[in-house]
Amino acid sequence: MIKKVNDALFNTHVIPSDWRYSAAIVGLEKYLYNQNLEYEIKDEYFAFNQEDITRERFLEFAEEYYSLSFPHKRLEIQLRKDEFSQEEKKQINELLKSNAIMKKIFGKIKFDGDNKVEILECIRKNRLILTQETFRNKSDMYADFANPNLLFEEKRDCCRLWGYYIDGARKSKNLSFAFRTESFASEDCQLFDFIPFAFCGERESLFINDNYSVKQLIDTNQQLIDKLREEKEKKPDKYQTARKILFKSIQESSAFIDYDVEVITKNRNRDFFETLYIRKRSIDILSELEVYEPFCFSVQLGKEYYLDVQKEVMDCILNLKDADELIEFFLKRDSEYLVSLLIKLNLLIKERGKNMTKGMTVAYACAKKVAEKLPENKRKSYRQRLTSSLALKDYSAFLDILAQLSNYTDIQFDFVYDLFENFEDNKELAYTFANAMTKKSKVQDKQTGGKENE
Repeated sequence: MIKKVNDALFNTHVIPSDWRYSAAIVGLEKYLYNQNLEYEIKDEYFAFNQEDITRERFLEFAEEYYSLSFPHKRLEIQLRKDEFSQEEKKQINELLKSNAIMKKIFGKIKFDGDNKVEILECIRKNRLILTQETFRNKSDMYADFANPNLLFEEKRDCCRLWGYYIDGARKSKNLSFAFRTESFASEDCQLFDFIPFAFCGERESLFINDNYSVKQLIDTNQQLIDKLREEKEKKPDKYQTARKILFKSIQESSAFIDYDVEVITKNRNRDFFETLYIRKRSIDILSELEVYEPFCFSVQLGKEYYLDVQKEVMDCILNLKDADELIEFFLKRDSEYLVSLLIKLNLLIKERGKNMTKGMTVAYACAKKVAEKLPENKRKSYRQRLTSSLALKDYSAFLDILAQLSNYTDIQFDFVYDLFENFEDNKELAYTFANAMTKKSKVQDKQTGGKENE
């Protein structure tokens, strides 16, 4: 919410009344800091002077913030040299035509190796419009978050953000109570133009609405950016997502976030925002799980369809739902280490870890003894039958197979009595036994787990 005040120092207060104003505060603070303008952070509001926001300053900040994402910035760097190879000339000419505004400004200009001064002067004269139109329309800048046509516009009847914006002339009546246009309610603010600067990430970007105080809101989001930058510097060849860094940071440090918090996500392929609500219990589960990296990969299921394991695991943790489907999926893929982690996750979600530990230890030991006694072809066959019966929820068949194995190997399965008593409540015992029916050691499987499509 925006509040105009008669204050000696600052004439505008922004109150984080919902996530949009919270994100606007985070983006606005970066802008004011970058431009060396004064502002004040209070627990309940952010204070600044409205006249400090100008189009020229905004675009100067945007150009510096996104830097080499602007083709004219990359062009300037390419033109620093005095001599150019044919390949470099080709790259420069491609940049001159890289988007609509570059084509419009540079027209028929073609770089031949001798006209760099002309091109640099053209950039200097048109820097603002080059920055504005690229920022407005680029899919990883403003256009990812809001209607490009509303950049710099005053407050409108409907919100400029995707998922909130509607074509008022066509749809406001349909969306209004009793189809009465005068009953339509929406909220827009020019400060929402700063929201793109509050999000962290690439294809999926995140904003942590940690608004216990305005200072904490700003600090938490800056910490996420810093942690993502650190990870990229440590592993420059590995793609790092903001989602991965967020949950890894929560897991590794209780000082980062240790309470219920709302996280807003924006996927570049979707024209709306989504919300992750992270409960304190979910944070505790994540911490007790101890590892996170093994889940950070995808499995290709079809030509253009991938199973995002990290996202599915976090969906289980955030919504406190069991991971049975994932366990059964990876049982079929013979990934013992990954399944063992998912079984542990199930126990944490169901809050049954302490009661099941002894039984699972027995089930694991029995399965390893059986695997050693069986010929390889029989071991594979029995493991497949056990896995199939679990996937089909045919618990009677699972128990029959256990009886066959016990008779064949002359090994007593003490854990099986719990399954006869209540299979559903003790399903993790069955998962543990089926999962351990391999001849791999824990170390071997840990080294090969989670490598399918990182």
